[in-house]
This record gives sequence, structure tokens and C-alpha cells, in this order.
Amino acid sequence: MHFGYDHIEKTHSLLVDQLNRIEGKPYPAYVRGRWPSQTVPKLRGLLVTGDLTEWGTTEQWEQFQAFYGGEAPLPGARTEPRLQIPTFEVIGNHDRASGDLVERKVIARHGGPYYSFQWDDVHFLALGEAPGDAGLAFAAEDLSRVAADVPLVVYFHLALAGPWSKGWWFADGNYPDRLEALLKGRNVLAIFHGHHHATEHYKWRGFDVFKPGAVKDGAHQFAVVHVTDALFTVATCSYGGGEGSWVNTFARKVVP
Repeated sequence: MHFGYDHIEKTHSLLVDQLNRIEGKPYPAYVRGRWPSQTVPKLRGLLVTGDLTEWGTTEQWEQFQAFYGGEAPLPGARTEPRLQIPTFEVIGNHDRASGDLVERKVIARHGGPYYSFQWDDVHFLALGEAPGDAGLAFAAEDLSRVAADVPLVVYFHLALAGPWSKGWWFADGNYPDRLEALLKGRNVLAIFHGHHHATEHYKWRGFDVFKPGAVKDGAHQFAVVHVTDALFTVATCSYGGGEGSWVNTFARKVVP
């Protein structure tokens, strides 16, 4: 999201506008052939994979809140309607640039730096910038109460492979190996991450991983995820240039 970078709120206005009116939009043909519903249903919420701000300042956090925090916009802020669905965010490395303010705000909103929630039969696990010792301990304790066959979505900020897959998470503590061991044998629908400003699907140690786009730089897309008892799909929608066009699709069975 990178609030504070080069008047990026203009691009956020395009994104929020597209999210607020995507309900009822016809799915791409690849997805329409698999769903009883041919159009995007009412959105449940927005998951954000970190870097809410450019430098982690109070002003930048308040910009994030005005667009995605469910609070009234600040005086003199944007005039567009704020996002009309709840937001479930994690922090990224940029959010730590000026200290822990953004992390403290996320903790206040969601009860901790790591958190989980359930939408019907799908379990969601939000693991912050990336799961280090504390994050992995939280995930292990949380998943101890979740049956292995429950569909699971995991999201955090740092990349797992490819560009930008470097830094503290790979240097210390065998964290990737420990995350793999924690998820092994579970019904993981997908892992989503940010950090690399791109839209992509790839495999990491057998798991489906998605980069859902970014507001900063040129990957102006977001992922529309749909789950039924039988099928999990990801349809990527653009905003800004080529507004509303579908650019990528993916489908897999919910039960392997």
C-alpha cells in the first residue's frame, strides 16, 4: 500500500472504487465455467500483505485508516467513499522504518501482531512481516485447535522465493523450514505474500503461493478469491489502466 509514497493516495482511490463496485462483475470465462454463480458475490473482506506505509509515520498510518481502517476520513483527506468492507492487514518491513507505531496500531485493531479468524469453514492465519520465533509459536498454538483437513489460508509480507526472497527471515533460525514443517499435512489452499511488487502464482515446497499485486509501482491488480466446498479460485483484477479487466486466473480443488 505504501501510503506516503509520491501521492499514492490517487492510486488508492482507483483501487477502493473498483473494490466497492466489483460485486456483480462477471467472472472471467475460466472461472464462470466452474461456479454456480457467474458473477462476483458480495466481498467478505480485504486481506493486505504488508507495507501499509512508506516510512511508518503517524501521518501515513492515518492515511491508511482513512481509506481502509473503517474510520471517518481526516479533515482535508480524500473525498471518495472509504472501502465498504473490513480490512485484515499485516505489517511489512517499510512499516518499521520509523519505529513500532504501525505495528502497535495493527495490534490494537486485531489483538496482536499475529492473529487468525474463521470465515465459515476456512481458517485464516495472519503472520505479520513473516513468522519468526514468536510468529511460529503463535501459529503452532493456533493450529493445534484446527483439524488438519480444514481449508487454510496463510498470509504475511516477505517473499518465499524469487525476487526479494532474502533478509532476516532466511538468515536466522531456519524459519522457512520450520514454517514448512508446521504446514505439512494440512489442507493449505494458498499462501499470499507481498514485498515483491508483482502479480504471480508459484509453487513453494508444494504449496500454492500468490503475489496479489501492489499499489506502489506498476502491478495495479488485486486477487479476488472465491471458496466453495469443492473449489478454490483466484481471479486477478486490474484497476487504473485497463480498469476492471481480468488478467490471471487459477483454480484448484478444496480437498486435495
